[in-house]
Amino acid sequence: MVFEGEEAFAFDINDVWQALHNTDVLTRSIPGCKSMTALGNNMYAVSLSLGVAAVRGDYEGKVKVIDVKAPVHYVIEGEGAGAPGFVKLSMDCRLEPHEAGTLMKWKCDATVGGLIASIGGKVLSGISKFMAKQFFKAFKDEMRRLASATQDDATTSASSHSTLVRPTAPVDNVPSMSWFTHFSSWLRRLFFRK
Repeated sequence: MVFEGEEAFAFDINDVWQALHNTDVLTRSIPGCKSMTALGNNMYAVSLSLGVAAVRGDYEGKVKVIDVKAPVHYVIEGEGAGAPGFVKLSMDCRLEPHEAGTLMKWKCDATVGGLIASIGGKVLSGISKFMAKQFFKAFKDEMRRLASATQDDATTSASSHSTLVRPTAPVDNVPSMSWFTHFSSWLRRLFFRK
């Protein structure tokens, strides 16, 4: 079963790339994903709970990211199994700058077996496209959340910096002087009179 598509993002290609390789972002974006744990060497353990048509169940699997050419290309190879059957997939992902953001072109080749295979290719293809749509919507929401958090941090940092770093008041502006400035000024006048 092969399905493909493309998705536009209103974010810089480097930001999209980083988010696509952030396990926390992916866990919150992938439909039914319960956990994603890095195992090293671009390998991840994934736990999913999915309902495909009338077939519902939990899947455990592993995913490996290969052919990495940051920030424009990578391939995901994965396999998982559970009570409803098994899935093997290879997904090619390409990113390119596009207008004011990034365009992602993807193509997935998947093989299913067991009970879920009895659903039929046409139905599975429709469900896969629906799940891809759900993923990209959740992923964009996550990117907006990250961008908003970064902007809030920058605003907080700028405002705290502005309160800490104030321009030095002119020496003759006596009301804004500290007690020490007043005292040293009085000493100079007292001992260095002409």
